[in-house]
Amino acid sequence: MLRMSVLLLTAWACLCRAGWSAVEFFPIDKIKPGMKGVGKTCYLGTKPEEFQVEVLGVLRGISPGADAVLARLSGGPLERTGVFEGMSGSPVYIEGKLVGAVAFSFPFAKEAIGGITPIKQMIDDVAETDATGSSGPRIILKKSALWNHLVPVPETGALPKGLPVTQIEAQLQPRLAPFAGHSLVPIATPLNLSGFMAEAVEAFAPQFKTLGLSLLQGAGASGRSSGAADSAPLEGGSNIVVPLVRGDMDASAGGTVTHIDGNKLYAFGHPFFNLGFTELPMHRGRALTVFPSLQTSFKILETGEPIGALRQDRHSGIFGVLGQKAKMIPMRVQMTTSRGVRKTLRYEVARDRFLTPFLVNLTVFNSIIASERGLGVSTLQVKGKISIKGEQPVEIENRFSSDSNSPVFASLSIALPVNFLLASGYQNLEFENIDLDITAVEDDRAAALDSLRFDRSELRSGEAINLDVFCKRTNGEVVQDTFPIKIPGDIRPGPLTMLVADGTSLMAMDAREQGDDFIPRDLTQLIRFINNIRKNDRLYVRMYRREEGAVIKGEWLPGLPPSIMSILRSERNTGGMSPIATSTFMEYELPPSDYVVSGSKTLTLEIKP
Repeated sequence: MLRMSVLLLTAWACLCRAGWSAVEFFPIDKIKPGMKGVGKTCYLGTKPEEFQVEVLGVLRGISPGADAVLARLSGGPLERTGVFEGMSGSPVYIEGKLVGAVAFSFPFAKEAIGGITPIKQMIDDVAETDATGSSGPRIILKKSALWNHLVPVPETGALPKGLPVTQIEAQLQPRLAPFAGHSLVPIATPLNLSGFMAEAVEAFAPQFKTLGLSLLQGAGASGRSSGAADSAPLEGGSNIVVPLVRGDMDASAGGTVTHIDGNKLYAFGHPFFNLGFTELPMHRGRALTVFPSLQTSFKILETGEPIGALRQDRHSGIFGVLGQKAKMIPMRVQMTTSRGVRKTLRYEVARDRFLTPFLVNLTVFNSIIASERGLGVSTLQVKGKISIKGEQPVEIENRFSSDSNSPVFASLSIALPVNFLLASGYQNLEFENIDLDITAVEDDRAAALDSLRFDRSELRSGEAINLDVFCKRTNGEVVQDTFPIKIPGDIRPGPLTMLVADGTSLMAMDAREQGDDFIPRDLTQLIRFINNIRKNDRLYVRMYRREEGAVIKGEWLPGLPPSIMSILRSERNTGGMSPIATSTFMEYELPPSDYVVSGSKTLTLEIKP
């Protein structure tokens, strides 16, 4: 099946290239006010139509080293719509020569006046290299990134988008200052959404806006265009769609092709996300209509057949290669609802260092709220694995209970490890699939560690004690569990501290003592570190003493003799180790409970000779 898809893409590219002819470029220094030309874009279906262009002037230095042509557009529906979302990349020609791509507009403009990115800037912005190669320098990761409940949103790099405000308003409210004045801004990219719940759209809308996207709910449907496959050659002015998520949920961004040179495609005229090197699928698009709006008019697109892969996303536009196939990450979410209904949702998620964690977060969150209520207490158990080519899988297991935020934390429990892996910078990191099982219960399973008790406080090494753990639920009910705890046989006589804590508290304590920085030796050590992350539905018992030790290359070496510590602290080893003040002799993971337990308590034992 994969081989057939590649053959079809190659055949399609060859068929399209047969209809292409060489296009000359119009030099930017020859453009004068009053010049007339034509542009091409799709208003309906897949056939580009012409509109009229009148040059108003050239804006020099619109950004460092970049110019833009300011022009008045007319014809077709532009009198009603003005410059509309989805028009980005529409080519403009003067005397039959390509000037560039319609890419900018003014907010709330009363006329269709837009900025044109010169085609030479679009081509020069693309480096004729690729992103493959060996791993780069080792990156310092922050351990707390795995439990700080925040997935970073990539910066778009585009000009500010928003409602223009007056200078007086900016002075009264300094936060509005970036939006003051009249800015020529990149035309927002319409993101067609299908299979999304309104709650998910509302929750993630601010992040999408930061990325320069405008949300259109109820469109998309990757690969399911209602029309037959269009045999017309792809050309300047044709629709282009870039799917970010496809399957039982679809998120696809749309724009317009500017120029095709052999199997090279240039589009948009402004950044998509400004990702640099990337790998995203490219599809043909079918325009359903252009919707006029007082705020910003927009094009509604359906996603058609694949045509290639987007390879670069730069300041002056996007660059793709026709006939290639972009890899995506398969993801399966098996949902068991609070009513006992099981359903399987299947997706493919775009593979990109910055986008993938955000898209995984969105997809899992939407999968949960599509099956479970958004208000009221709920408990979600998440199990699954992230399969990495050539490595042990990343194991996911956790439980979350809250009166409103369980879906948020559950989706982050998948997105954060994905982000941690991608942040490492390893070029050999290849996701094979993400497989999840999520079970929901409409009940509050949160509990706090209340107190501890054991049957005796003096004992010898190798002996066992019974530890009674008392947890209090939110309704005041106290739950008791008893666990046998064995003292290690090689512990010297003297006082011994026993810590009982939930997983997050324990990890935070370790990060404070050992440092939050983590430089993995290789991908295997990185995955092992993630798999050792503690879970929410169980407690951990740790026995330790205040003794010096060290963390060397990510490995914990407690209880080191003074002579060894002296060597490690020497100038020859500066920066090679981090000292620690405690020696851990034993750590038990208590059996999982039905509750999400939080809190920590300590007890002191006396080890007799």
